[in-house]
Amino acid sequence: MKMMVNTVVDEMGKIEKKIDVRFDRLESRLDSMQHEINACKLERESIGL
Repeated sequence: MKMMVNTVVDEMGKIEKKIDVRFDRLESRLDSMQHEINACKLERESIGL
């Protein structure tokens, strides 16, 4: 029983690591998109002047 619980906990740890990697990648993409949005807004405001 103890071995089964340890196996499940190990698998949960592996899944958590994968989720963390995907979340970090997603966060990075969102940051990049936000920078592009801000650049577009700045360009639009500059053209308006």
